[in-house]
Amino acid sequence: MKRILTFFVVSLVAMAMCFANGSSESTDDQDISGQTIEVAVNYTGIQAEVFNELVNAFEAESGVNVEVVEYGNDYENTMKTRMASNSLPDVFQTHGWSILRYKEYLMDLRNEPWASDYTDAALGVIRDDDGSIYVLMTSLMVGGTVANRDILEEAGVDPYSIHTWDDFTQACEKVKALGYTPINNPSEAGLLANIAGTFVSYPGELAEDSDAMLDGSYDFDSYRALLEQYAQWLDAGYFYPDALTINDTDISERFAAGEAAFEIGNGGSFLVGCKTLNPEADYVFLPNFASQDGGKEFIFVGEGDTFGIWKDSDHVSASKAFLEFMARPENASTLTASTGYVCALESSLPYDDGYQAELYLEMQEKCVDSDILYENLWDRKYMPSGMWQVFDIASDMLFDDHSPAGIDEVQAYLLENYQNLYI
Repeated sequence: MKRILTFFVVSLVAMAMCFANGSSESTDDQDISGQTIEVAVNYTGIQAEVFNELVNAFEAESGVNVEVVEYGNDYENTMKTRMASNSLPDVFQTHGWSILRYKEYLMDLRNEPWASDYTDAALGVIRDDDGSIYVLMTSLMVGGTVANRDILEEAGVDPYSIHTWDDFTQACEKVKALGYTPINNPSEAGLLANIAGTFVSYPGELAEDSDAMLDGSYDFDSYRALLEQYAQWLDAGYFYPDALTINDTDISERFAAGEAAFEIGNGGSFLVGCKTLNPEADYVFLPNFASQDGGKEFIFVGEGDTFGIWKDSDHVSASKAFLEFMARPENASTLTASTGYVCALESSLPYDDGYQAELYLEMQEKCVDSDILYENLWDRKYMPSGMWQVFDIASDMLFDDHSPAGIDEVQAYLLENYQNLYI
């Protein structure tokens, strides 16, 4: 928190900087003082606090009034309602969907000066086929498998020697023998979505059915291998006994307290939360593992902190000025530190001493010889919109009954909903 506040103070010093945005409607040409813009975010807790501090600094510098609306967990449903009525905030977070869901509502911002500052990894997430960029993305969401370094050391497991899910299973067995819970995850959508590509999509895996998923012909037969893998781990007692009913707060507290060894398909904000609860905790960030030797290990890269401008906004200059302010290295890195992501702008990287960035760089160094695929989240790329809720229900079904008959029901449920949503 001290570091976050320090960066915030630095950002106040940056208030003397002039606005610059290389568009035809420049803030140099218009007086934006006194204008009011609406900014919609899904931040909560410390993230919301830090964001609002930055907003206050922008208001003091620019004279623009910013009405921040915090939709939290109801963000997606609220934005869908506002899209349907074509009445959107001047600026809003795209939470991973700048191209796939929101682009028809957003301005093309490729000519803004900060757009030339993106890292290659960032451009791979947000640049459309025609070169359009619809958002300021100050950070990347990077996810893989998180591990408790101390538990693995006690179990005699070298985390960087785990390359396949079979390797992972062997590590879990050693962890369980010491009395720890191997897998920290509760029943959740992410279990069925975040690592699915390592079974059914990527080169060298058990199946490579990406084309069928994208054209709507996927039959979910190859997906059964993933369900059977989870059934094996459930039978082995690798999850908490109350994994079907436990809440997210308890999950973070247990992992921070060192009760479990692995958190599958997670990263940034989860790590920040656990380190806040227990600053002495020591973690490792790893890829999601391959389904077999020769398969791709996988790190998902998605939109982190992103802000787009509604194409029909009446306050374009003020909105662009807000994005320019948020793109400044001191401000972008301050926000990144609070959310636990990795800086997406080259100019911000020298400021990024966040815990996630530290573990991410360590992973890249230790796994230099691993065959790692960096790609968008599997469900965002290969599944139709609306499948996340389906995966959430399917996970509960699996945890409730992971017998062969239960797996049949889960597979049928996923297939039916996939086909209905794809149309």
